[in-house]
Amino acid sequence: MRSFIIITVLSAFAACYSAAVLPREEEMVTIIYDDKSPNGTILSRADFNARSHQGWVLLSETNDFVPAVEGQVQSVGVFYRANFGVRIDRLVITTYGHLIPDVDRTPLGSNKMIVILTSRPGELIRSTIETYKRDNISS
Repeated sequence: MRSFIIITVLSAFAACYSAAVLPREEEMVTIIYDDKSPNGTILSRADFNARSHQGWVLLSETNDFVPAVEGQVQSVGVFYRANFGVRIDRLVITTYGHLIPDVDRTPLGSNKMIVILTSRPGELIRSTIETYKRDNISS
């Protein structure tokens, strides 16, 4: 009986660990929207991290998770408003998983950004959404 309890507890720990482990970079897909790629460029997160980010200042970052519901689409929306006179010039969306959600967003170039991610039916949304402005010092 004692060994059964130990095996049950170890199984529960293993299940919790697998649910809590962050995804590997190979499982992450990053979409960049900026003046060079207004329709978005898709990169792996490793390729995105390898690029130089000199000249960009992070304005906001949100981490979103919406669990999957069988047969239903999921959505997450983010609204960011920068100070007056600040232009949002880059949007970076990193998704975790094998399917990229649909992205609906406002255009770059103002101080407001609305981003809505919509999953495929039965899929979860796990994402990071970042907004950037140009660094006026380095440009």
